[in-house]
Amino acid sequence: MYNCNGTLVSDLSQTSPELLSSLFESFSIQEDVRLHGGQILFWEKHYFRLIASLRRHRFFIPMNYTMEFFEQEIQKLGHRISILNNAIIHLQFLKQNSSTVFIMKIQEVEALQIHSNDYTIDLYKEAEITSGNLSNLSVTNWGLRIMAEQYANENGLHDVILLNEQKNIVETLMGSLFLIQEDTLITPRLETGCQDLVFRSVFIDWIKKKRTDLKLVEKELNPFELQKSEELLILSLEKGIYGVKQYRKTNYQMEKISVLATSFFNNLD
Repeated sequence: MYNCNGTLVSDLSQTSPELLSSLFESFSIQEDVRLHGGQILFWEKHYFRLIASLRRHRFFIPMNYTMEFFEQEIQKLGHRISILNNAIIHLQFLKQNSSTVFIMKIQEVEALQIHSNDYTIDLYKEAEITSGNLSNLSVTNWGLRIMAEQYANENGLHDVILLNEQKNIVETLMGSLFLIQEDTLITPRLETGCQDLVFRSVFIDWIKKKRTDLKLVEKELNPFELQKSEELLILSLEKGIYGVKQYRKTNYQMEKISVLATSFFNNLD
């Protein structure tokens, strides 16, 4: 089921030829949001990130593109197919002549949870993200992530770590990366080129406010820090929290991640 510029359709062939043409020919801005217990998680933060991205790429922003308008359109899509508890809504905005149109797609997913299976990871070195705030936008390195995902599949990896042109850690394909070293939680700073994801921002704010036992540090990270870490945590809006089991010859525990993730998920509502 899709919401095509306000009209619900079960198949994209049912939408207007103009919108369908824009989908295949036009540059687009995308944002994923999560339905959780009938509500949109962190909706205000998602909305402002989305509007900032549209402005950055010089999209025309109609007057009716308010936070309330999109909230209603998302809920309309969720109610139509009775998916409200756990779902990802994929929002895509396209240029159509001198205006802007949108398409929403809904995908039912599992509840946010802790994944502690044998999660293996390695570095992806065939292409690099350019550091700087343009790379904070999700659309900037879309093609690179597609290539890196294929590399991971071909090499039997669950995920790969992306690097920037300075050979510093940026993030993983699955989401934002955090390293646990004793009582310190370390993550790449935005200037390295990682996506300025809402889920990342919310998690960092929660750590700073609620976890006085942990020191949060955002800095440039070289790959050697991976081997110095006790645990590696990956934060994903779609999946939840992953604990990395192995990076090359280094094996990790899940003790601190399990406690941290459980507390964080319990404070989402």
